[in-house]
Amino acid sequence: MIKVCVCTSNEGAAEPRAPRHAAAIAQLGSDFQVMFVDSAPIGHEPTSVEMFCHLSNVRRLTHRFSSRAKSILRLAVDRGRQQLGRIYFKVTGLPTAGALSTKAFGLERDLLATNADFFIAHNVETLLPAVRAAARRDGVLIFDSMEFHSDMGDGQSSIEQRIIRAVERHCLPKCALVLASSDQIADALVNEYRITRPLPLYNVPPKQNEISAKPDHGLALYWRNAVVGLGQRGLDEALVALTRIPEDVSLNLQGRMPRDGGCVLKMRIAELGLQQRVIFHPPYSPDDAVKEASHYHIGLCLERPGIRNHELTVSNKIFDYHMAGLAIVASDLPALRSVLERSGGGLLFEPGSATDLAKKILTFYNDRESLNRFATSARQFAMREGNREVEMKKFIARFRELCSLRTTARIER
Repeated sequence: MIKVCVCTSNEGAAEPRAPRHAAAIAQLGSDFQVMFVDSAPIGHEPTSVEMFCHLSNVRRLTHRFSSRAKSILRLAVDRGRQQLGRIYFKVTGLPTAGALSTKAFGLERDLLATNADFFIAHNVETLLPAVRAAARRDGVLIFDSMEFHSDMGDGQSSIEQRIIRAVERHCLPKCALVLASSDQIADALVNEYRITRPLPLYNVPPKQNEISAKPDHGLALYWRNAVVGLGQRGLDEALVALTRIPEDVSLNLQGRMPRDGGCVLKMRIAELGLQQRVIFHPPYSPDDAVKEASHYHIGLCLERPGIRNHELTVSNKIFDYHMAGLAIVASDLPALRSVLERSGGGLLFEPGSATDLAKKILTFYNDRESLNRFATSARQFAMREGNREVEMKKFIARFRELCSLRTTARIER
């Protein structure tokens, strides 16, 4: 029996990669026992993870962390401990898990409780606790670098960046395998830390043999994000571009509203006179991502340059767009460019330029044959290689290699 702990600092149902890795290993059979450790605030009841429902060899343990909602006093204590950890880091250069995130307090203890032979850590908050747990259990460590964690933008502070670089410098060489969400992140981590090249695994959906028919009138643009708001994901460029193209082009936005309820965004939409052309849709279940996207004509990826994470990562939405049979307009950034060059599924525009974005949308608006040709190429790419079945075969092949190496090492002792 091989025990595998798959852990994440997010709630399982909201985590795109950890559940699929846990499920893929569990499907290898009863010789593998999987403990899935996710994280949620104290007092919050996590949503079930659908892909585990029929897997009897997966158990779930939810790590609890403090929050404003149910444990504000503990949160105050944890933030005080975090500040002490950051002072310690500034003085010594040595990172601690809690200095990076209050979510990490107590996580090592929960990981040790799994008695695992393999630890597969997702999100950088779990990396140091997983390294320590694997060392104490003489276990094998795998880390999934889904982002370029040390340059995320979106309010990440310089002290957080420095701590993450220190954590990665200390921990990544200790990993038997590092996964990356793009070829570009894999290469960047090699250059940054001189580690063995990570295995790139893209954030792709499962194959879907049937998709919805597209509307036969107008042109429906689609952009989604975890949070729908103005910022570094480039939504403002889409709004400005919309003012420069015909009125039968609509923009469909999907995701959670920001903390202000979307007030700033809606004011910007009103300022541009787009109230009748911008349509909001409620958040979607990850399992319905392709279905939700398939109702539109063009999928937008609008990331701005200047942030390494945006330049090196490939958002899962671009692969959902491919599977849903959308033509794509994406920022001409290295990772996004590499996908569209492989798929032939869309056009690139100058990042941050509403003028060039409008020009590319107009290309499709004025040439429906071209639109259909790119959409067909996108769909063919998704069914051929841009799907979860293909990527999980790569993951399982490498995982089996590590299992064989561990077995051989134990026999030789």
